[in-house]
Parts: sequence; structure tokens; C-alpha cells
Amino acid sequence: MKNVKKLLALGLASAMTLSLASCGNENNNPATGNEGSNASNVTENSSGAGSTENNTPSGTSADGKRIINIGTWWVQHYDSGDTALEDSEDYANSIDKEGDDEAKLEENALNRQIFEWKFANVDTLEQKYNIEFYWKNLTFTGVQESINTSILAGTPDCDIYLVDLGMALPAQMNGLALDLKTVLPADADVFTDQKIISYMDLGDGKVSILKRVEAQSAVEATYPLAFNMQILEDYNLEDPRDLYARGEWTWDIFNQYCQTLTDDTDGDGQIDQYGYCGYEFETFENLMMSNGASIATGKTQTLDSAGVGEALQQMYDMYNVYNVCYPYDFEGNASDSMRNQYTQGNIGFFPMAAWISAGNGDYDWDGSIGYTLPFDIAYVQWPVGPSGNQETNAGKNQTSGEFYIIPAGVKDPETVYDFLYDYWNWGPDEETTAEYRDNRAALNWWYSVTAKNADLQEQNFAVMNDIGSRTIFDLWNSMGISYDFISLIRGEVTPAQFQETYKQQIQDGLDAYFK
Repeated sequence: MKNVKKLLALGLASAMTLSLASCGNENNNPATGNEGSNASNVTENSSGAGSTENNTPSGTSADGKRIINIGTWWVQHYDSGDTALEDSEDYANSIDKEGDDEAKLEENALNRQIFEWKFANVDTLEQKYNIEFYWKNLTFTGVQESINTSILAGTPDCDIYLVDLGMALPAQMNGLALDLKTVLPADADVFTDQKIISYMDLGDGKVSILKRVEAQSAVEATYPLAFNMQILEDYNLEDPRDLYARGEWTWDIFNQYCQTLTDDTDGDGQIDQYGYCGYEFETFENLMMSNGASIATGKTQTLDSAGVGEALQQMYDMYNVYNVCYPYDFEGNASDSMRNQYTQGNIGFFPMAAWISAGNGDYDWDGSIGYTLPFDIAYVQWPVGPSGNQETNAGKNQTSGEFYIIPAGVKDPETVYDFLYDYWNWGPDEETTAEYRDNRAALNWWYSVTAKNADLQEQNFAVMNDIGSRTIFDLWNSMGISYDFISLIRGEVTPAQFQETYKQQIQDGLDAYFK
């Protein structure tokens, strides 16, 4: 109960800043800035050019223009404080360099064009709305504090806030985030086409939490099940992607594959190749979602549901019954230990993400690692559990990310929304913005890090995209609760005991969150 008491003491909004953040920095695509970056690593960004100072102007400018501030937690460009394209370091990084291949040159050109449009759009917005606007770097905790104090007082510090989802949800639930249904016409983009702005539906009828429509949004924070193609071929196992396409990729088949791949390859009496290797949280979460289950998607906990119990049992059996998992390094560095086994080609299946693939050196796509794995890695959707199916299962848990709210009490909210819409619609027109946003070159990093073969890159990207199209919002790992999965892995507790241990803690957290 210690963690629950801590969560309660922090209060509603602060509790949710514990939301899951991506484990790696996914901002390698310069055209999209810091989208997907780890919030915990950017909480105290230093100030850059004028726009990033915390003392940005507010109210009305000297020449009578309204000032619109966007509260954020890291340095952003472009706004009224930027005087040149080069004010953004990302623009400088898009300049062609000696040795850049044709693909890189194409990517550079695309990114420069996008930056040029965004920079030109600043002047367009200033004239259209008779405004100046600034990104106001408040730090991560500063954004949270500003929301909880200034909006509650009826005098929001900022006209727009860039927020983690963990901040956005309490803001909406407590009426601190403006419900756009109350101020916008019915034909606004956010209600209709959602070409530029989408929103998160919490089931309460409100439209308060906004997100840019971007192709990369679907693939961020996805954890497909990756596999070593060479090992499966060596053991004459059918490609699991083909099984998935036929609806035959299930836990039972997965268990059979893992048992086949777990082997003493050198005949010394010791297992040196394992069917599966992975971190406990990612393993459990994906098993749970593949079984159509969840823990904290509403006001009542479902940890004690049959579907979650089956996922816990599957995880327990993988380690303690089938013995197909690489032994968890309980005392040393589990990350290094598992990575070494993976890069040495001793693992069949493992949870993967694009940034992990890049870090592991699956393919040295930009020359920064210095090696490439000698075997190919393919992505597949997680096998379906006994209570799940392909149509309804979630592919990823969306508990963090880059979202925006317009605060309740803001002056001229329709103008603020229109400004935000036009800010994101940075191209000459909507069609051009969409074309460039979804351009293959703009998504080059997301493709290229997943494989060294072009066809395999496309296939792996398609799997990430499919997984990202099926999401849930489950607070289970965003509540400050320390789940002891290690005892489950060790066989020291049963799935039923695990459920009994944590169900009340989860319920207490939900009660605090939804009160």
C-alpha cells in the first residue's frame, strides 16, 4: 500500500505524471522534432533562442498584437522569437554532408523543405491573426504546475499546453481542459475529417485532448514480436507472419515454436539457445493485450479477470513449465545480458521497438554503430491468446505521448484552435501538408532501422503500423505501483497470488484518479 498512499499524496494530476514514457529517444526523424522523446530526459531543457525563455511575452505586444503562448517542456521551433531557419539545430542537421548517399540526400531535401515551410508559416500566422506566438519552455514539472494552478485560478498562463497524456487526462476530467464541442462549429476539422487534428475519445463525450495527425504516430511505442529468421529457418519452422495471415498464430503455436528453438546446440549438456527473451513488463503487457484483456481501462480494476489471469499464467509457464526463456539476470545487468544473447544469435523471439532495433545494431543505418547483425530480424504481431482475437486485440498501450490541450478560461478559444490548426497545417495547403507528412522520406528512419533489406523494412514497418492501429489506454503501469513480476518469473508466486496482491492497490489508484 505504500505506493498507493504515495500516489494519493501526490494528487490527481501529479499521480499521472508517472505515465509510461518511451524507453528510448525516438526523435531521430528531424522533420518531426521531439515527437516521441522520453519525457523524463527532457524535463529541464536549457533555454535556446528567444522563444524558449521562460519569461516569454504575454498579453499584448507593444504594437497591439495578441500574444499566444504554447507551454511546453523542451525547446521548440519555429515561432515569433526565431529570426532565421538556422535557429533550429535540426535545420542545420539537414544540410547535405560529404558521403551522404542518395537516400540521405533525398531525406535532407525533404526536411529542409518542411523546415522552410514551417518558418514561412510563422509570418503567415502572425499576419492572419494579428498575433505573436511563442513556445514557452516551462519544463515538464512546470507545465504540470501551470495547469494545476493558473487554469484552476481562471487565469491560464498559456493559451495552449503541450502535455503528456498523464497530464491531459486529469485536466479533462477536472474541467481544466476546454471541451471544444462548446466553442467550435460542427464542421471543424477535429470533428470531421481530422486531416490535421485528431482527438482522444475518453467516452465522456468531450473533445479536449488533441494530437497532430502524423504517419509516425501509429508506429511510435509499438512493440512487435521480433524473430531471428535464420534460427526459424534452421529448424524448419514456418514463418509466423504466414501463420498470422491465416489466423493461426496463437499462444499454443508460439509455445511449440519456443520449445523447439530452446536447444543445447553444442551438445555440452547446457542450454545455450532459447525460444524467448524479453523484459518482464513488455512481455506481460503484450501477452495481456494479445488476449483481449486489460487491467485499468475504466473506473474498476480488471486485474482479477480471467483474461489477465491467462496472460499471467502464460508468462509463468514460459519461465517455469516450458523453460523456454533466457534466464533473467536477477543479480547483474539484465539489459546487457539479454542484448548480448540477442546479438549473438541465441534467441528466437523477443519484444522489439524501432529504437531498440537501432540501438542493438540490427542494421547500421547511419554509420553510428559500426556493425550490423549477420542475420535478419523480422517483425510479427503477437500471437493471439485463448480469450482474444485479431480483430479486437489492442496492439499498443497508449499511456504517454505528445498531446495538446486548450485551457478552460482561455481568451477567444476558437481563434486559439484555428491558430493551432494552421500552425500544424504548415504546408501551402492541406493536401501538401499531408503528402509531405506521410512521405516515405519523412519516415525514412522508421523504415531503415528495422532491417537492412528494403522489402523486409517495408514488411516490418507494416507490422508496426498494424500494431499501432489497435490501441488501448490502460493505466496499469502508470500508477506508481511496483509490480513484482520477478517473483512470478522465479515461480515463487502463482498468477492467482499475483492478482490478489495487487488488485486492491490498482482499485485504490483508480478511485483516486477518477474521483
